[in-house]
Amino acid sequence: MVEILTRYRDEIVAALERALAQDGPLARLLRYPLGLEEPDGTPGPGIGGKLLRPSLVCFSCEALGGDVSAALPLACALELVHNFSLVHDDIQDGDELRRGRPTVWKAFGAAQAINSGDGLLVLALKTAIEAQGALSPRAVLTALEVLSSATFRMIEGQALDLGLEGGDSGGVREYLAMARRKTGALFGAAFELGAIAADRPELGPENRELGETLGLAFQITDDILGIWGRPERTGKPARRDLVRRKHSWPVAYALEQDPALGELLSRSPVPVEKVLERLSALGVRRAAEEAARRYVQEARDKAEVLPWTQEAKGMFEELLSFLAKREV
Repeated sequence: MVEILTRYRDEIVAALERALAQDGPLARLLRYPLGLEEPDGTPGPGIGGKLLRPSLVCFSCEALGGDVSAALPLACALELVHNFSLVHDDIQDGDELRRGRPTVWKAFGAAQAINSGDGLLVLALKTAIEAQGALSPRAVLTALEVLSSATFRMIEGQALDLGLEGGDSGGVREYLAMARRKTGALFGAAFELGAIAADRPELGPENRELGETLGLAFQITDDILGIWGRPERTGKPARRDLVRRKHSWPVAYALEQDPALGELLSRSPVPVEKVLERLSALGVRRAAEEAARRYVQEARDKAEVLPWTQEAKGMFEELLSFLAKREV
């Protein structure tokens, strides 16, 4: 397993469990999406997923010589924002499963799922404020600004994504504008928050750009898996992005090469096999993999100029290799 994904995991999980040790009417709605509780109140399977974004906060802090304990509240806040976005995304997309469990709206209804997402967002801000025990008031205020700005950009990206669904609404340029916000914003915030926790706020812009670039590589790879990934590895239905007419990188690229593809994607239901044949003829998968590799290399170049320790550079290279070969 990639060290960045294991090195901080136990501390992040423990901190998230503390943050989610809530009482009151919202408690179960906050704990359920993170796997801590079931709809009937029994214990859940526990916090799952890669916890990539909070791990990157801790990594960025340590790579710049900071104390990881100072970064933990910010890391947890970012993970709570991420889960807020997943809860609301599942409502908007109508997805019924996430990490092998019913989504929040499926388990509790759409109205309560909205409350769940809203509660997670506010809890994220409260959790970030708790960093004031380890960071200066100015640093906490800067972190809150970074977190709120990234959240706003992520929501902008989701709005753009919904607007692009349906067929021939844009090419790669429009896709990148959306993905840099929807996925890149929180990746950028992860690296920037780590720099703030390490008391290196002057490196914030460089760290944010690195994170956004890494986010694009991650999202394009995710798009490839959304069409060609194996369900037994991804845990997601085969070709689900085509069925949903998702405006992924492969679809955006294919529409630029063959605008007539938009007619196929506009049919209901989408003739998935015909679309796959067209994508194959256009060499779309290879082009998408090359695009992901370009952003991986760009992230590598951006990381090279940061004053990281040699150990950190090795850990980051391992993460890039994992991303380039990712199957889940």
